[in-house]
Amino acid sequence: MLKHSLLIGLLTVSTLASADDTFEQELRQGCAKIKSAANSGKKFYDQKQYQKALEKFQYQAAWSSFCLMNQPESGVSLTERDIEIANNNVGLSYRKLGKPLWARAWFLRDAESKSSQFNLKQLPLPKKSAGPAGKYVQYAGFGQWQQIEAKPFKNMYQIEFDGLYMGLRSLIYGPNIGEFETAMPLNRTQAQYQADDCKINLEFAFDSKMGHTIHVHETNTMSCGFGHNVSADGVFLKVD
Repeated sequence: MLKHSLLIGLLTVSTLASADDTFEQELRQGCAKIKSAANSGKKFYDQKQYQKALEKFQYQAAWSSFCLMNQPESGVSLTERDIEIANNNVGLSYRKLGKPLWARAWFLRDAESKSSQFNLKQLPLPKKSAGPAGKYVQYAGFGQWQQIEAKPFKNMYQIEFDGLYMGLRSLIYGPNIGEFETAMPLNRTQAQYQADDCKINLEFAFDSKMGHTIHVHETNTMSCGFGHNVSADGVFLKVD
């Protein structure tokens, strides 16, 4: 029995070691592509191929933050300034594509930096729309966003939440996820989702600087049925 237990233990250690080796290999491969992605993005941007530039800059932004978080295993040397530059590159591409709300969301990732403050001033102020319908996002980490979408359906708004938690290895192994659906009458600005002890309140609002937002407050997150650490709490910014 002892030999059998010892064998299982050795196999477990071996499996974990193999998983760590695989992660580090994929991490280093991904991190090694950051510089070429940034260079390609600049090339496309200068050529006014903004959609192609956006794709490259999104890679730069996601992997720069991921590789910085996973130093020194990543094999590259990065700073917070590198992430700030990458985020601004994404925002500039969205601005050129005529999507100022998405650009604002990305510039706000580093709202205190001088370059972000300058770029934010170049954007038109958000306009108040007739209703709250649209897509709202909250940054989840490593270039990824969780979202809430409000869609008109008959005499209601159908509200759908798609949540993410980006763990330390999530760009390679995937995020934790969670979701819920609820509804709100067309003449209301507040909605609620409740399941067992889980209660989530949503309040739609408009601010002349931030644009349309959803302020979300949740209680008893553990009862919501989300993946580990997934949360809808906080402010979501309208981008579409």
